[in-house]
Amino acid sequence: MQPNMMNNQLKEDEIVSLLDRCDVGAISTIGADGYPYSTPVNFVQMDGVVYIHGRRVGEKMDNIKNDSRVCFTAWERYGYEHCGIAACDTTTVYESVIIKGDVEMITDDGVKAKVLLAIVEKLVPGKTGMDLKKVPPTAIYRIVPKSVTGKYHRPMPGNIMCPRNQ
Repeated sequence: MQPNMMNNQLKEDEIVSLLDRCDVGAISTIGADGYPYSTPVNFVQMDGVVYIHGRRVGEKMDNIKNDSRVCFTAWERYGYEHCGIAACDTTTVYESVIIKGDVEMITDDGVKAKVLLAIVEKLVPGKTGMDLKKVPPTAIYRIVPKSVTGKYHRPMPGNIMCPRNQ
């Protein structure tokens, strides 16, 4: 385990909170050519499981059909910390979660509808209702985790923090 992971691990409740706050993540699959392929995706966490809304066709799906192993990453960048006067004395202030596991397609339309409504509520709060005829053709996937890790970098006392948008 890398040194920062030993000292700067997110606790389980912090991982859950980060996944609830993030509105986009990236899922990495293994291509037929052996290269990783990473795709930004909308997701929601429900009952300790990350669900992803996606298409049924495309490179990501071809990769998953050949090898269900994936790596999912979500992160939040808060800004930068100035640790000294040199350019290399700047570091990113962040939290991140990495989930390694396997992807499974959800076929139950009731579960799919529940996940879709949760994703919409997360991304566009207050928007309700759903045309149930659109649920069956929609693809929903879940990640069955093998490992879940989270880490952070927070500013040291006395250092200057520059927020993300400055």
